[in-house]
Amino acid sequence: MTSNIHSTAIIDSDVQIGEGVTIGPYSVIESDVIIGDRCSIGPHVMIGQGTRIGEDCRIFKSAAIGLIPQDKKFKGEKTFTFIGKNTLIREFVTINRGTIDRGETRIGENCWIMAYCHIAHDCILGNDVTISNSMAMAGHVEIGDHVTIGGIVPIHQFVRIGDYAFIASVAKPFMDIIPYAMCGGDDETRIVGINKVGLERHGFSSERRQNIKRAYKILFRENRSLHDALNYLEQTFSGNQDIERIISFVKNSKRGLMRMKVDFIG
Repeated sequence: MTSNIHSTAIIDSDVQIGEGVTIGPYSVIESDVIIGDRCSIGPHVMIGQGTRIGEDCRIFKSAAIGLIPQDKKFKGEKTFTFIGKNTLIREFVTINRGTIDRGETRIGENCWIMAYCHIAHDCILGNDVTISNSMAMAGHVEIGDHVTIGGIVPIHQFVRIGDYAFIASVAKPFMDIIPYAMCGGDDETRIVGINKVGLERHGFSSERRQNIKRAYKILFRENRSLHDALNYLEQTFSGNQDIERIISFVKNSKRGLMRMKVDFIG
């Protein structure tokens, strides 16, 4: 399967291009880049040094992938950007490569990143992450698997968002958001319940969802200290992988946890 590279594209001589790749007009690809099989690179795309793009990715017009970070501490060190296979990156998305802190920015497989989003240096996104238009993600953010983020969302640096969470449009995540959460709020961003619809779509049974709701009540509604709540969860849900995911996430939180909106456990 031959590749289709437009004559106006500027591509460094050491770039590795897989089979069946399409590269549109006026795109620029710097040195030390690897592009997997069957990728589609639109017109006017910029791909910076150290970028690794998996198979079957689609990158649309005027995206900028793997350029140097917007970090005053960056001194030109060798760092990377990884894009997982079958990921879609729409128009004008910017993804910066890592700094010496982590050495890489990494996007998982089967992600969907819509137009005008920014993903800063040293961010890690899991698999099957969907991000709506105009999200702005600061450096060192970590996003779990199967997360959905609405439009016009600014995410504070070093925030972690757990697996299966849903972040509503114009929310402002400034602390860690535990797995399975629905996060939003008109005036103040808070957890407003579990991501019921998302969990149903991913095959979580009613019993599993009820257990997650019980765990939320123990963490946020029973006036326990965080230490006591975690101990109680470990005793009550021993061997339950869904709850163990919450416990592990909380134990590894360094920024603190986003709390729950008063009188809401939907």
